[in-house]
Amino acid sequence: MSQWLTAFFMDESEMANELNLFGWQHILLLLVTGAAAFFLFYHREALRRWKNRESIRYWMAGAFLLNMLIFYGVFVVKGIYDWRIHLPLHFCFISGFLFMAVLVTGSRRWFGVVYFFTWAGPLPAMLWPNTPTRFDRYLSYQFFISHHLLLLTGLYCLVVLGYRIERRDILRGFLYGNSIFAVVFAFNYVFGTNYIMTGELPAHVVRMFPFLQWFNHPVVWLELCALAVILLAYLPVLLLRRLDGGSAGRPEEGTAAP
Repeated sequence: MSQWLTAFFMDESEMANELNLFGWQHILLLLVTGAAAFFLFYHREALRRWKNRESIRYWMAGAFLLNMLIFYGVFVVKGIYDWRIHLPLHFCFISGFLFMAVLVTGSRRWFGVVYFFTWAGPLPAMLWPNTPTRFDRYLSYQFFISHHLLLLTGLYCLVVLGYRIERRDILRGFLYGNSIFAVVFAFNYVFGTNYIMTGELPAHVVRMFPFLQWFNHPVVWLELCALAVILLAYLPVLLLRRLDGGSAGRPEEGTAAP
């Protein structure tokens, strides 16, 4: 048992060449995520009446934090932690930590911004992952939690807990996201790192989309991708308003909105 646990958490030697991009495992994870999102919308009324609905956000904040502690702890234990590649400065991880704060505080105001981050970071990584899917390795579960589950928890706050998203939040999300991007870009420039891929896009993405090399400025492609995903993230808001007759994101009667 101890040998299996050691391999589960520590062994990544067999994962390097097993990306499985659009293989059955990749497609399965996308379908599971889509099915979970459908479940939230379809059963939203029952979930809104659930007495433990608020406690979920605390449990998820704890799960996200534990996930990251294990992720970085494994690197430390193995003696391979490198600040040039392992700082939590990738946009998915930044989004995760910011969303933990939203979950713990219940801040509706900051949710209006961070909700878009839970799409802009995770969704491109979910569609074009750089992590292999192996059900006997923790790294695959870490990827699922910090991307798929992060996006779904943002939807949970929107659909079940009634956190509002307004049209003006699209601009707020884009501007705040660019502020983070600018800070990380400056960090990369000073220290020669490649967080948020500002200097170089992933090789497997470039192979899939060769035209990205025709205009070899990753920042431009990242900005376009982020804008497209932010606009896409607003579609569930519009759908929820249509389903609820214009009351999407409205807190239930008697509940305070921080």
